[in-house]
Amino acid sequence: MDEKENKLNEELAAENKNETAEAQQPQENETSLEEKDGVKYETNDNWKFDAEAPTLNNDMFEGIDESAYDIQKNSAQNNKVPEKYVYSNDSDNIVIKREPLTFIPLAVFVAVVIIVLSVLGVRYYTVPNGKEGNLMNPASVAAVVDGNKVSLGMYNLYFSSVVSQYEQYANYGYYDLDTTEDYSKQYTTDEDGNKITWLDYFEQETMNQIKLYNAFYNKAVDSGITLTEAQQQSINEQIDSFKTTASDEGVSLDDYISDVFGDYCTEETVELYMEQFYMSVNYKGKYAAENRPDDKEIDAYYEEHQNDYYQINFSYLATTYDTTSEETKAESEKLIQNYMSKITDRQSIIDLVPTAYADYIEQDAQSYMESDSSITEEEAKEQALATYEANVDGTIYGTDKPFGDDINDWLFDENEPTGQVKYYINEETGYAYIILKTEQPTRIEDETYSVRHILIMPEADESQTDSTTGETEYTDEQWAAAEEKAQSILDEFNSGDKTEYSFALLAEANSEDTASTTAGSSDAFGGLYEGVGLGEMVTEFEEWATDDSRKYGDTGIVKSDYGYHIMFFIDDCPSYESQIITDIRNAKFDEIAENADIEIHDSVVDKANEKFLNEKRAGNSSDTSSSDTASAN
Repeated sequence: MDEKENKLNEELAAENKNETAEAQQPQENETSLEEKDGVKYETNDNWKFDAEAPTLNNDMFEGIDESAYDIQKNSAQNNKVPEKYVYSNDSDNIVIKREPLTFIPLAVFVAVVIIVLSVLGVRYYTVPNGKEGNLMNPASVAAVVDGNKVSLGMYNLYFSSVVSQYEQYANYGYYDLDTTEDYSKQYTTDEDGNKITWLDYFEQETMNQIKLYNAFYNKAVDSGITLTEAQQQSINEQIDSFKTTASDEGVSLDDYISDVFGDYCTEETVELYMEQFYMSVNYKGKYAAENRPDDKEIDAYYEEHQNDYYQINFSYLATTYDTTSEETKAESEKLIQNYMSKITDRQSIIDLVPTAYADYIEQDAQSYMESDSSITEEEAKEQALATYEANVDGTIYGTDKPFGDDINDWLFDENEPTGQVKYYINEETGYAYIILKTEQPTRIEDETYSVRHILIMPEADESQTDSTTGETEYTDEQWAAAEEKAQSILDEFNSGDKTEYSFALLAEANSEDTASTTAGSSDAFGGLYEGVGLGEMVTEFEEWATDDSRKYGDTGIVKSDYGYHIMFFIDDCPSYESQIITDIRNAKFDEIAENADIEIHDSVVDKANEKFLNEKRAGNSSDTSSSDTASAN
């Protein structure tokens, strides 16, 4: 450096001297980074929520409390796998990205770096700060979705939930995943058939969900949507529940949350997580109320996706398919051909059940005898056999493809006659399915209806409820008060713009049926019951909804044993048409997710995943050692 540059650097450094000293002073009442970095995080959590809260997939914190979980499909289907996840031996696919270079005088560049590091310190760029929003430093940003920064803590919250979901189902045998082994050394396939490690698959699913809910959250904000009072109350109750548990365990709230969900996950992270979920639900609810497809759009969609709205019944026989070696595969193929040669109709499949399911019948019979000592071995086997004989039939819809595209096309092709037999092999699960086409596909014509409603229940005290039956006897005065309240809400609706969305907002504010609003544990919104089959609701409710004179926008009040239902009629149509309406809407939601821009900060995510793996390895090693010690003793 020349003398002029030296002088410039000295002046800049002097200007920032006070800022440097101030930045290096620890803030009062703030946990130091060193202390946070030293926390050991749990790998197996057995805590449960005290308060009920909806989740990204019908349970806000699914998987964490080992509750039953319904794996969400659409996020994986709507997003292609980033290149870094896919393993390929095709050297022709290697591409070197060339960006135009901008040259900066070395002396100036070095000077700037020295000044920035002297003010902020190296740790500012290398150690996350556990904050949300604008307070996040570069090391805290795991991804950016349409301009929204996603913190490392948020990534860890999503990631821990995703992993727990799959681990639970793997323990039930739904996935070929060894939860005691390294996830970076076990492989699966993604939606496009690419071979990827389970660790990369978990990261992919995590990013898909982050992208999905941030995209909807952004739409909600742009639409001026806010949280309902019930949603804000739910968030507050969840945080209060965490505070109580943390206090009982003698730890701070943030330390408790990070122990459960992962490093740098804080109270603010959980609040934002729930807020984004609820705002997403509110946006989708508003869209559904304001954008109902017309007949022309429904007909056009049907013409393009006809097979999706048909179902077909068939009979089948399942047998194991051993892929251990070419010899075992050949033996499995031979057994399949043997069974196929004997199948001519449904009864012929039933005749093969005792042979094909012999091992399973034996196992089930043993279980029956263990649970009921009075049953004989012969009776137990007969019971097990009868169960398998009664389950040789299956039904799939056009959108289902459990046996792959080829079998699906064959079953739904009306030109293919009944009585034919084909088989499908799933090497991943180790089973082969021999399928008999017994019928032609039929369109799903069952009558369904869609309505919104607001339930107003009479107010009663505990003494009016029978402790044995749970039934409550209301007084005439209580019924009258409920009816008056219901009428006042309907009057409020009629005095406004009388739109479906206005009704939905009134339902969110007033309905005591939490199953149809965001106050419940699902992603329902605005009192909506869509595609309801006959017999699913109480008689009074259904009779009003299926009245032939009904037209869109009709309202009324119906009394049932539950209370007064303020009704808003949407439609009464065949099941397939109701499904088309849902599918058109979901296609729009898919488009929103697909169009969202996500930038993944690989270095931050990779460090988080590596820490997860290290903790899991340490946990498994500890479990193994304990097990070995117990065995030795």
